[in-house]
Amino acid sequence: MKKTFSVLLALLMAVSVCTVAFAAGPPKVTVTISDKGNLVVVNEIISVTDADKDGSLTINDALICAHDSFYDGGAAKGYEYTVTTGQYAGISMVKLWGDKNKGSLGYYVNDTMSWSLADPVKDGDFIYAFSYKDADNFSDSYAFFDMKEAKAETYSEIELKLSKIGFDENWDSVVVPAEGAMILINGKETGVVTDKDGKAKVTVTAFDDCVISAKSTAEGKIITPPACSVSVKLNIKNIITYYFNYIINFIKGLFAN
Repeated sequence: MKKTFSVLLALLMAVSVCTVAFAAGPPKVTVTISDKGNLVVVNEIISVTDADKDGSLTINDALICAHDSFYDGGAAKGYEYTVTTGQYAGISMVKLWGDKNKGSLGYYVNDTMSWSLADPVKDGDFIYAFSYKDADNFSDSYAFFDMKEAKAETYSEIELKLSKIGFDENWDSVVVPAEGAMILINGKETGVVTDKDGKAKVTVTAFDDCVISAKSTAEGKIITPPACSVSVKLNIKNIITYYFNYIINFIKGLFAN
């Protein structure tokens, strides 16, 4: 009787594990891709499957799935990778968003450098892949906001902090404030620039959902475009107040001159 009970208990546990695994499904990660300074995929949630058929779920799988979902022609036309063996075995990116870009391609996971496309991914990870704008010198610095998503009302203010990855004298990566970067909304300059701490307050002028990004204003200093997806709620009162104050200030300016 005791033996029968043990067998039944083991079977029950096995069924429970299988049920939980089935219910969990494939991991969901957020993917952003920039092509030589232009955001082409912004904070899209991807279900990761074993697209490269290597028996594990990796960064490579996530990028294949992202191209299959968003690139015209899918990963077959827009994405390539190579597998190496031996001492430096791993997976390397060859083409991103339809362009080999002289091999100047990069990727980060959760705003941290990764060593190989074979690195595993888990539910909730954030993956950013990019082609360098400076394809010859790899001088682009990876930049990111402290928020990937935000909510705001029309003509309300959002404060963001922008950081970038740099390197110290030993070539170890360090996170530093991204000072002097121009804040963009849907690709248009706002006139707002980050301060010495990388912080900036920007008024959300969009009437619908938008993307806040940034670009460096310093000559020769390139940053990858960060992305914060903003869910915007229309607020008529804020709009009226904003334009009323704009007209009043315009009139005051006329008399001041």
